[in-house]
Amino acid sequence: SAFMLPVQHLNEITPLILLEFHPEVETDTVDWLLGKILTPEPLGGLDLLARVISRTRAGGAIMVVGATPERLLLEADEDLLFRHKPCCPIGSQEREVGDLGGMRPTEGVYGMLSSAECVTLVQRILDRLRVGEGEDIQVLQRIPLLPGEPVMASLSRLRVLTSIYPLHEAPLLQSLQGRWWAGWCGLKPFSQREHWQLLEDIRAYFGEVVALYFGFEGSLISALLLKSTLSMFLSFYPLRLGNNLVFFTLSSVVWSELFLQGWGENSKALQRDWGTVVTHLSHSHSSIAAAVPRVAQGTAPPQPHIDAHPFGKMSLRRLQHSVAFLTCTLCLSSILILIYLHLDGLVGDFLLREELSFLFHNILVYLPKIALTVAMAGMDCVAFQLSQGLSPDPEQPGQQSPRQQPLLPEVILSCLFNHFSVHFYRALILKDLAMVRFHLSVQLATQLGIKLLSATLFPHLRRMRTPLGRAHQERQSPVLRQIIEQSNRPPCDTQTWSYLELLISYCHVMFFSGIYPQCALWCLLTIIAKSCMDLWHLCSGARRPFPRTSPGGNVLWQRVFCGFEALAVLLNSLLLWSSLEFRLLFLKIFLKQIKLTHLYLGSLESHS
Repeated sequence: SAFMLPVQHLNEITPLILLEFHPEVETDTVDWLLGKILTPEPLGGLDLLARVISRTRAGGAIMVVGATPERLLLEADEDLLFRHKPCCPIGSQEREVGDLGGMRPTEGVYGMLSSAECVTLVQRILDRLRVGEGEDIQVLQRIPLLPGEPVMASLSRLRVLTSIYPLHEAPLLQSLQGRWWAGWCGLKPFSQREHWQLLEDIRAYFGEVVALYFGFEGSLISALLLKSTLSMFLSFYPLRLGNNLVFFTLSSVVWSELFLQGWGENSKALQRDWGTVVTHLSHSHSSIAAAVPRVAQGTAPPQPHIDAHPFGKMSLRRLQHSVAFLTCTLCLSSILILIYLHLDGLVGDFLLREELSFLFHNILVYLPKIALTVAMAGMDCVAFQLSQGLSPDPEQPGQQSPRQQPLLPEVILSCLFNHFSVHFYRALILKDLAMVRFHLSVQLATQLGIKLLSATLFPHLRRMRTPLGRAHQERQSPVLRQIIEQSNRPPCDTQTWSYLELLISYCHVMFFSGIYPQCALWCLLTIIAKSCMDLWHLCSGARRPFPRTSPGGNVLWQRVFCGFEALAVLLNSLLLWSSLEFRLLFLKIFLKQIKLTHLYLGSLESHS
C-alpha cells in the first residue's frame, strides 16, 4: 500500500528523484501532487514513495520520490530483467566502497536492474501521471489543469516544477570514481578491455549517451597519440623541402578517415552489446523503452527517437533567433579580433623602435595572443549560454530529447570563427605562415594551461567551500545533507559543450597539422586534461543527469566530424598554396617536367 516515505528510510530507497518547486507555488499544489504520487494506481495515482523534505535556497519546496525494489521489478518486463547485463550480474557479491578488485558491486535492484535503468523506470512512472476526471486543480495564478492532462509535463511547462533530477547514489558513485582513477581516467595503455568495462560502468550509472561520449573521447585520444607520435618522429627526421607539408596534409585526411571509421564500428559494437540497435535514421529501439509496460495509447509516454531534423526545422522564429545570435556573437568576436590585431601591430612597432630586456620583450610578444585566446574561450561560453536563452522550444526538466542543444549549427560556427579566423586571415590574406605557427603554439599552450588549472583548482575550491548552516547540517542524516548539497549544484547540461571542445581540438589537427605538425601533440595533452575533468564534473560538479537512451546525439556528432573532415581538404589545399615552401616545390617539379619534356622531344628529333 502507499505510504509517506519516512526520513530514516531515505538511505534504503534507491534511486530517488528530486522535484523542485517554484517558491511561489502554493502548499495546496504540493500536497495535491504528493497525494497523487502516493495514491495506488487503481485510484488514479502511482503507488510510489514520496515526501516533502526540504526547501531550496530560493525558498521552493523539494519533494523526494522513490520506489521499492518490488515496484520496479513489477514495472520492468522480462526482456529487461533477463537480458545479458555484464554491469550487474545476478548473484554477484557486494564489496566495500573503494575496493578496486576484480569483483564489481551489485548495482540497481537485486543485481537485475542497473542504477540507470531504475532511474528511467521511476521517471517513466512519473510521466504516466494524469489529472483525474472531476479533479479541480489550479496552479500559480489560477491556471487550471484539465482532466487527462499529463501532470509532470504540464507542471514543468508552467514552471511550477523548476527542476527534476535523480539523486546521486553515494556508494555506487564512489566505486565508479575509484575504478575511473584506477584506470587512469580511462587512458590506461594496452587495456582496451578494461576501458570498455569502464564504459559499461558509466552506462550502468549515467546512461548510454554519456558512455558513448566517453568512448568517443577515448578513441580520439588513442588516434591523437598515434598521430602525435608520428609527427614528433618526423620532426627529427624532416623530409625534403616542401614534401613534409604535402605528407602531413594527406596523412591528416587518412588519419581522420581511419579514426571516424574505427569509432563508427566501435560505437555500433557497444550499442549491440547494450541492446540499442539503430535500424533507421528516424527510429531507434532500446531495451530501456521495453521496460515500460504496455499502456493505453492515450497515456503512453513518448519514446526517444532520432529526429530526422537533428538541428531543428527551419521556421521563421528560428530564423530570427539564428540571425540575432550570429549577428551578436560574430560582431562581438570581430571587435575583439580587430582590437587584438591593432594591439599586436602597435606592440610590433614598439619592439622595433625600443630595445627591451629578454623578459619584457617576451611578455609583450606573448601577452596579446594569450589575452585573445582567453577572450575567445569566454566568447565560446557566451555563445553557448546565449543559444540556450534564444531557444524557441526550451527542453523540459528530465525530458529525453535527441536534439540536445538549440541553435547547434550557429554555436559551432561561432566557436570555429573565434578560434580560427585570425589564423586564416594571416595565412590566406597576409601569407604569413610563420606567424600562424607561432600563434598556434601560444594558443594551444594557453588552452592546455586553462584545462590544467581547471582540473587542479576546481576540485580543491569545491572542497574548500564551506556550506551555509554547517552546524545544522551535521545533525541531519547523510541523505538529507546530500539532497541539500546536490540541490545547490548547477544543472548538468548535455554533452554538447564537451563535444564542442573535442571538435575544436579535432579542427586544429585537421586544419593546421600540415603547416604545424606539433598541434596534434598539444591537442592530445589538452584532451587528456579534459578527460580528467569530465567525470569529476558529472559526479561532483553538477546534478546527476537523467540517463538518456537515444543514440541520436552520437550519430549527429559523427556527421558533424565527417563534415569538417571534408571541409579540411579544401582549407588544407588553400593553406598549402599559400605556403612558400609548397610553391617552390611545385615550381621545382614543374621545371623538372619541362626539362624532361624537352629531353624527350630532343630524343625524338635525333631519331628522326
